[in-house]
Amino acid sequence: MDEFEPDSRYEGPETVSTLEIAGKTIRLARPAEPERLLDDPTVLAWNARDDYMPYWAFLWPGAFLLAEAVAAEGWGTGVEAMELGCGLGLSGLVGLEAGIERVVFTDYDRAPLRFVERSGEANGFGPNRVETALLDWRRLPDASYPVILGADVLYERPLIPLVVGVLRAMLAPGGVALISGPYRVATEDLEPALKGVGLGFESTPIRAKDETGKELKGRLHRIWKKGGWSHG
Repeated sequence: MDEFEPDSRYEGPETVSTLEIAGKTIRLARPAEPERLLDDPTVLAWNARDDYMPYWAFLWPGAFLLAEAVAAEGWGTGVEAMELGCGLGLSGLVGLEAGIERVVFTDYDRAPLRFVERSGEANGFGPNRVETALLDWRRLPDASYPVILGADVLYERPLIPLVVGVLRAMLAPGGVALISGPYRVATEDLEPALKGVGLGFESTPIRAKDETGKELKGRLHRIWKKGGWSHG
């Protein structure tokens, strides 16, 4: 492996937002001026190298959609989850507030993971409940989770085989993945790709509101391995 360091190193002002998601209050550490990253030399070099964009610094519709869905689940005790391409980690943080015991927040960039750690502290979640890790979907570790969360991870069709590959490799037997996105995301290849690797699938409409109160519409994809998942 070369010396490339996956870190967009945001150096602008920061803020902590207070968000209300399905009756749950979440404090979210985030860049105050995320647009700065679009002209950052490190990001521009990374983009030339790997077509990378610092999408993590913005809250996208899928994050609010998934957070609503996660808040509505009846999580049992001792549940561990991984958030895939977590960005600012809103869905995983809501999951912790909703009863998930521990979340491993993963991203391709180290920078958002530092914000997630600050958010964990701001919400009173100790290090035993919040873990962060770099994850390149093309180079997967030998690990599995009973719950995998993913918001707006299917924004381009070429990402579908990568995400399906992660789920096939890292979703534990009997586990469930909750993947959300707005209607603008083209996911017509998702169901056949999942069936091709033996994963179950259902998709349902979902609604949420963003932090400005704007109505959002999208879909929640519930994906399971070997017969689905029981929270109890």
